Amino acid sequence: MKKTVFTKITAVLSALLILMSLASCSVSIPDEITKKDELTDAEALRFMSFNIRWGEYNKRKNIVPLLIMEYSPDSVGIQECTHQWYENLTKTLTDYEFIGVGRDTGDTSADCGEMSAILFKKDKFTLVDSGTFWLSDTPDEVSQGWDGACRRICTWVILEDKVTGEQFAHVNTHLDHEGPEARVNGSQMVKDFALEFDMPTVVTGDFNLKKDTDLYKGIVDGGLLDTQDKTEDTMNGKTYHDYKGGEEGLPIDFIFVNEKVSEVLKYRIVRDKYNGKHSSDHYPIYADMKF
Repeated sequence: MKKTVFTKITAVLSALLILMSLASCSVSIPDEITKKDELTDAEALRFMSFNIRWGEYNKRKNIVPLLIMEYSPDSVGIQECTHQWYENLTKTLTDYEFIGVGRDTGDTSADCGEMSAILFKKDKFTLVDSGTFWLSDTPDEVSQGWDGACRRICTWVILEDKVTGEQFAHVNTHLDHEGPEARVNGSQMVKDFALEFDMPTVVTGDFNLKKDTDLYKGIVDGGLLDTQDKTEDTMNGKTYHDYKGGEEGLPIDFIFVNEKVSEVLKYRIVRDKYNGKHSSDHYPIYADMKF
């Protein structure tokens, strides 16, 4: 009798644990989304860079897609996108097409590792071409570069406006945070690749370098322009805050453009909180621009 009761209790507890696990994985987005800072210029496009942070998923699983919906970027480059985030964003951001693969496998499998993915509005743009390369001496294969702490990648797309037929490129990356050689070579690879495009080009990413460093100067002195400085309607302050918030400091996340981007209308650092919680340990940033 005791064994039967114990078995039943164990079965009930197991079922409850399964239900709790499923509930923790589910994502709940409001039916009505309030758009924030909507574009008023029909010719302008909004690009966002957002390190969504690989960990603390259950605390932020609703916040990250909600913020993207509220600010409605035309194209957003995200960093630290794990398979779990991939499943979340492809399910919740149904207006967007997801382009990207994990740095550890080159696909989107459960053990793919972090992606530096791009999501773009599929009703506005047609995908012309895309790809991912590794920041290493063997960029066409899964590989770790130089003295880097981990594998690093760069994902890119060429998109065509369905109305105007104009094409542009969006390049997104996440540079190494430790290896000096990996940081120098990785930033050079991304910059050189971006400058190969003979069309308007936007480069987003967590560059893991501050604005006053020689590495940063090497990027902006080499042909790319920082959208934060390319408009009078701008903001200043740090972008990495480690969930502590605050403004004072320098950014490590950037949106660069080439000279074929004719005008940057505004640049914003998004410091929104949701029920007292930050969306990530980085502030998202976005820039509105014209080609």
